[in-house]
Amino acid sequence: MRPIFVIILIALIMASGCLGEKTVIKANVTITEHNGTPVIDIIDVTSAKVSNAEDYKEPSAHFPGVYMSTILDSKQIDYWRSVNYKGSGEYEIISELKIIPNKGDEVDVSIKVHDSNGDELTSRKVTLIWE
Repeated sequence: MRPIFVIILIALIMASGCLGEKTVIKANVTITEHNGTPVIDIIDVTSAKVSNAEDYKEPSAHFPGVYMSTILDSKQIDYWRSVNYKGSGEYEIISELKIIPNKGDEVDVSIKVHDSNGDELTSRKVTLIWE
């Protein structure tokens, strides 16, 4: 009886949001290939709140891959994140923030595409005004 009570209690705590929230940065990236070379056409960056139970710190490298880094005052403030690059298409990269910018701060979000050898094929940066 007691183990069932503990499981129900944990489930209720998780469902109620008592675990809290954290801020993540999310980039939706559109890449097209022109003569076999990737071109980053669109980078749509937003911040969001997610449950502390969600984990966006995974440091695994993907080669070929699409990489994101978030810079504030010349310092990377997010975790190193990447997704597999599979050619033209849409990619979503989400990373937790180590430091939360202040309202009005300019945050640079850099997206890079690397080939299977780890060589950079293309990159593009956008600036987000933190709200």
